[in-house]
Amino acid sequence: MALDQQSNWDADMADNLRQVTSKHKQKRQPNIATSSAPPTPFKPWTKPPMYLPDEILLQIASYLRNQQASLASCAVLSQQWYSATVPLLYAHPNLHGPNFAPFVAAICPSINLHVRPSRLAKLVKTLDMRRMVHEVSRTSTARLLGRTKENLEAFVAPQASFGLNCLPALSKCQHLQALDLSLVSESPPLTELFRTLERLGELRILRLPRSAGFGVHSKRAETAALVWPPKLEDLSLSGGIDAHFLHGVVAFPQTLKALTIEHCPLAKGFAVVHLLKTAVRKLRKLEKLKIAHMPRLSSRALDDILFLLPQITDLSVSVDYITPALFDEGHYSHLAKEPYNTFAHLAQAFDPNPGSLLDPEDFTDEAEMETPSLKTHALRTLTLTSSGNTGLEDKISPIDILIALDEGSLPNLRVVRAAKALHWHSNATSADAEALADGLKEAAKRTYLRELGKDEIKMSEGEHQPWEEGVGVWVIEG
Repeated sequence: MALDQQSNWDADMADNLRQVTSKHKQKRQPNIATSSAPPTPFKPWTKPPMYLPDEILLQIASYLRNQQASLASCAVLSQQWYSATVPLLYAHPNLHGPNFAPFVAAICPSINLHVRPSRLAKLVKTLDMRRMVHEVSRTSTARLLGRTKENLEAFVAPQASFGLNCLPALSKCQHLQALDLSLVSESPPLTELFRTLERLGELRILRLPRSAGFGVHSKRAETAALVWPPKLEDLSLSGGIDAHFLHGVVAFPQTLKALTIEHCPLAKGFAVVHLLKTAVRKLRKLEKLKIAHMPRLSSRALDDILFLLPQITDLSVSVDYITPALFDEGHYSHLAKEPYNTFAHLAQAFDPNPGSLLDPEDFTDEAEMETPSLKTHALRTLTLTSSGNTGLEDKISPIDILIALDEGSLPNLRVVRAAKALHWHSNATSADAEALADGLKEAAKRTYLRELGKDEIKMSEGEHQPWEEGVGVWVIEG
């Protein structure tokens, strides 16, 4: 009986398998009438292509501004597309190893400019060669600067192929607005470099080489005669500056709005503070200051920085060099007793000694001669960075700043950024960071109501609160 059942089962399953297989074969079998018919012939395009005005092509190309490969593809579509995309393609080229040689061939088709000039050279506005190490020589760098000088606005020098022979071509870039020499490993002579910079009348941003010799390798008479570009607004110093520079041998231009001092292994704490008291304090237009990666500064070397610079609105400082005393109004009382206190009253500040560091011309009105206070400080953005050293996680906490706000200090503070290494986002301090954010918003609200001349404003739940725009605490990398 079992054998008969098994036989019946096998027969039924085999029959079902044949039926399913035949159905699949019928579905896969192509239509004979369709497959045997000849393919439909391709109809050629008889109408002229739709004409798009140049303004529309320029608008389309503007969305591809940062996509170099896409712009290159559009440039070969037609003459009209070529005219619309090539200026964008060469304005801010993304230079790296594989495409650098074709770029040089397009900009410099011949060694002699008068033999075969390139129309593409006038289109270059940014020349960023930071990725070029072994692909370019100093002669090629000088040649590229010479060809692109007419409309060049920004230049980032390569590490090893920028030298003295590049300065004549650089001095002719009359429209240059940003110059980054921070990567240059071997700086040209300081006096020659500044003679070139003096001719750049439109230069706004300058990053000096880390190898620039402001110190013992430069004569005092030479460094004292250095002239900055007339419209310089953003200056970055790094590397080889020491006490010779920091004690006023080289003065800062009065047009500065942003100053960065970092990666200076020779700069000691007392010299940096002296620089802030004498040279930086005189900069009336200074708004932004950044100090980081200064290994010789002590753990509390910059606790007086807010007192010394009441005009800055944006401060970025490493927690390696400050303590909570930075936000303590009472901490600054000791500075009034210092002999070089530049914020004392007129009778206390002026020194009849001709050799004194104090200059009566530094004071323009009576308000500036009064001792500044944290209760009237202009600081709006505070960025706390870290050098990466251990043991700094709890050196500055959100509570330290919140206490200062509760005491009425730093009334204009709206933004606080803390490096991730400070662990403000951890479970232990995240609640304090939220409390600080609420304190910043409350201060912003008080200022907003005071400007409107009101004591309170009624707003429905969920309604946009304008005073909270851009106000808060953020954790950043660094």
